[in-house]
Amino acid sequence: MEDKLITLKNYETMVDAMFDQEILKENNIESSINNENTVELLPMFGEINDGLRIVVFENDFEQAIKILEDYKDAIDNL
Repeated sequence: MEDKLITLKNYETMVDAMFDQEILKENNIESSINNENTVELLPMFGEINDGLRIVVFENDFEQAIKILEDYKDAIDNL
């Protein structure tokens, strides 16, 4: 069975995307940032192409969402 990649979240900045990608990596979730080269070189394409996107394997989607939500909740409660 082939596991397809799906968009986890869209980002406006590379810093935000890379930060979340690192959190996922620390929790053993493989991810990739799509559109990074186009948006960095030509920022005006970010709005047209949904900006930067982190993609994950479909079977990791629910866990990845929970990891990022739990992290955000922990930061908000500091």
